[in-house]
Amino acid sequence: MPHHEERAANALARGPAKTDDIEGARRATVEARPDEAHARHAIGEIETACESIRHDIDELKRIVRTERT
Repeated sequence: MPHHEERAANALARGPAKTDDIEGARRATVEARPDEAHARHAIGEIETACESIRHDIDELKRIVRTERT
């Protein structure tokens, strides 16, 4: 049974999308994208995480090699 606030998927639709609606959605999407500074910060965090993972993998490989000998 639907929650009392839920509505059918088409409940808010009022006819086909208008050009202004489409342009507004495009602008909102562009504005929601992170700017270059945020992207560079995110890249730095991902690169740091990758370095940490590589270090952990190397350590695990060393442990496995040690146990085999």
